[in-house]
Amino acid sequence: MRVPAITRLCGILLVATLAGCAGGPTEVPPPPPPAESEPPAQPDESPAAPLAGSAWIADRILDKPAGMAESVLEFPEPGQASGNAGCNSFNGSVTIQTTSIEFGPLATTRRMCAPAVNGQETAFLEALELATSWQKVANVLELLDANNSVVVVLLRN
Repeated sequence: MRVPAITRLCGILLVATLAGCAGGPTEVPPPPPPAESEPPAQPDESPAAPLAGSAWIADRILDKPAGMAESVLEFPEPGQASGNAGCNSFNGSVTIQTTSIEFGPLATTRRMCAPAVNGQETAFLEALELATSWQKVANVLELLDANNSVVVVLLRN
């Protein structure tokens, strides 16, 4: 019995197709490398301690330019504030939440200061006492009072 040519051709195609499917193991491409992780957050970016580890120099105090004395505010670790009000050093507690801030009583040294520096120092400590909220954009920290008025503008030190 003779097999028609078309049947033979279909048989050959069927065998070739099945042979292609039965080939060796297919190589699976390796998974893509893991995405680069973001750099670790800076101390002042932690949600638990948003300003911890940062230091700031006053630029404006109670809507006036800071004078020639440097008024510095530091947050050495969560819950603590310290710095130099212009002539005298200070330290104390601070409670900082997402947008709220409250300074506890601040202890200050009692050095004699020049009258102009004394005025700036008094204004700076008053501004800290008035502060109830904060906002930070890049290297600028603003402390605001209960009326949402900016009481002190600080620049990253």
